[in-house]
Amino acid sequence: MNVYSLGWNDYFAKTFEPYKDQGFKAARVTAQFNHTYVLYQSGEYITAEVSGRFQYQANFRKDYPVVGDWVVIKGSEGSEQVIIHAVLTRQTYLARKMKITGGRRLMDGVIGGGSTEEQVLAANIDIVFIVVALDNDFNLQRIERYLTITYNSGATPIIILNKADLCPNLNDYIAQVESVAIGVPIHTTSIFDSSAIDIIKQYLTNNRTVIFVGSSGVGKSSIINILFAEELQITKNISKSTGKGRHTTTNRQLFVHPAGGIIIDTPGIRELQLWCDEDAVEETFEDIKDLALNCKFNDCQHDTEPGCAIKQAIEDGVLTRERFESYLKQLKELERLKLRQRGASKVGKPYRMDKLKMEKIILNSRK
Repeated sequence: MNVYSLGWNDYFAKTFEPYKDQGFKAARVTAQFNHTYVLYQSGEYITAEVSGRFQYQANFRKDYPVVGDWVVIKGSEGSEQVIIHAVLTRQTYLARKMKITGGRRLMDGVIGGGSTEEQVLAANIDIVFIVVALDNDFNLQRIERYLTITYNSGATPIIILNKADLCPNLNDYIAQVESVAIGVPIHTTSIFDSSAIDIIKQYLTNNRTVIFVGSSGVGKSSIINILFAEELQITKNISKSTGKGRHTTTNRQLFVHPAGGIIIDTPGIRELQLWCDEDAVEETFEDIKDLALNCKFNDCQHDTEPGCAIKQAIEDGVLTRERFESYLKQLKELERLKLRQRGASKVGKPYRMDKLKMEKIILNSRK
């Protein structure tokens, strides 16, 4: 298997040029275990660790290799491991704000706390499969958050509604997802319907890298096992107490599919704090952005101004209060993130942001 079968392209070939004549080789990260990495290079899996110089020069955790990265390596004399000397510039990457380790905190409905640092979940991906189970896991606001981090990554989002066999009103759920995932392909799947799973195979071509993301127990690993027709990832049955699938995958891992695609499986994501630009939020909520263009005044704050298209859309039922509130929460979360990045002394202190005046509409509509 050559490097192109692993997703290598002209972009990586160009970034590798400075190392080409220095005895270095390129390999792709397939798994990470603490400080040890598993790489695929020249048709075999090898273990690796980063060099001392790499550690000295790395300022943040995002600088370290993640699954999907292309790394620059060189073997050490008499060692069974190769040494990673650099990470090639990522073409795309999926990231979130570092998860909370000291307990969840909600501030005005927005998740707060945790380190103010970016966590890269996977790199050099082309398609993000957002897997949602049609059971107690179903949550439109969570789908919106996954869409935002996907748009920010530079990859293409595709939504998979899994466990369709457990859903008696499937068309209703599809309609709900279509209302928040505008223009995003949506596929329904079930592990008991191989033809539905086969639809996913159409994306596993041209050495594209796809990643499956979603909550614990939504069936990501089960889908991957069916795609490979073997049990690559261990799965568990649905919990009788919660009605949800049980979390099994404990680390991100990359697999090469015979059809020519590269698949990354991920553990269930419990904390999905945003780390992105406001443009990514606007892309997720493109319908709200388009509605605002019809406001009477260009500087409309969507509060008390006459001719406000946002207020009218809520009153007419064109825009739901829940979706608008989700939009505001994401904007508020990014504002808090900016404050923390600037070293604000108090994360929860009051702040002003014109767009957040739209919250008054929600409050008034609840009265």
